[in-house]
Formats: sequence, structure tokens, C-alpha cells
Amino acid sequence: MLQTEPTIQELEEWREAYARTRTEPVPHFDPADAGSAARVLFLLDSPGSNTVTAEGLGFVSVDNPDQAAERCWNERNEAELHDGILQWNTVPFFLDGAEPTPVQTIAGVKALKSVMGLLPRLEVVVLCGTFTKAQWAKHMGAFTRPTVIKAPSPGGKALISKKNQEDFRKAVRRAKGLVG
Repeated sequence: MLQTEPTIQELEEWREAYARTRTEPVPHFDPADAGSAARVLFLLDSPGSNTVTAEGLGFVSVDNPDQAAERCWNERNEAELHDGILQWNTVPFFLDGAEPTPVQTIAGVKALKSVMGLLPRLEVVVLCGTFTKAQWAKHMGAFTRPTVIKAPSPGGKALISKKNQEDFRKAVRRAKGLVG
């Protein structure tokens, strides 16, 4: 099974330990993603409702049945950006559609810093959405290693605008250009 791949296993071990510290559900890393071998991190706001199902926790994945996942998959596919990808969230636990509180935001940023430490090959971070871009600017400025690309959110109302659709497409293609 893909979840036993060493590059995913390391992140899943981190997720298991982190989930024990939270009361909110923390979805799994997508076992089809690059895991700790990721060169590109797509960073979204927080897990959507499709990451938690009646069967339990799901994955942060482009295979989820929602608009953001579909948009991410389509744009990555069109740009031929298939390898070396990891998708995760600024606030990595499920909020059931609520906005994160300041305490939840800080907890999410601390978790993100921990995850970033597990990504030694990371070259590019695509910041998707206003919240993610603001939190990166506020809390993650010390990270100089990856190239940062700012993009609109891939889902919901953000991509009603043709300009936002094109800006997201350009961000994905820029990421592809940087990692080949």
C-alpha cells in the first residue's frame, strides 16, 4: 500500500503524533503524493468537508470530490506537474467550515513549520488563498529556502473571476517551470 512508502510514512508518523494533540480531526497526507520527497508544496487554507467522511478521516488530496481538488488536479495536469508534489494546509485540522481562531491559526503555523522541516527537497511553495498568503507573510518569513509563488484559492468563490482562474493557472505553470 502507498501509505507504507518511506516518503509518506515519515509524514504519516508526524500526522499521527500531531493528531493526538488535537481535538479536531487531522486528515492524512495523500499517499499518492511525493511525501517527504516533495519539491513543490501546494499550501491551502484548511481541510475541506470532503476530507472527513462518514467512513472517517480522508486525505488532503487532488482526488477529493470538490471544486478545489478538481481545479488543482486539472491545472497540475495541464502543466504536466505530476511528480514531486505535496498538498497540505496552513491549518491542518478540520474546522467544519468555520474560520480558524487566532489560537488555531498559531497551532496550524507551528504544525506547518514542523512539516516543512520534513521536506528536505522542497524548492517551491504555492500559497493558495488570501488566508494562507497572510499567514505565510506573518509567520513564515524566516523560511528562505523555497521559492514562494502566490496564487488565488483554487476553490469556491475565488475562481469565479476569470482573472483568478488565470492567476492560478500561471502560478502552477511557474512552479512547473522552476522544478522542470
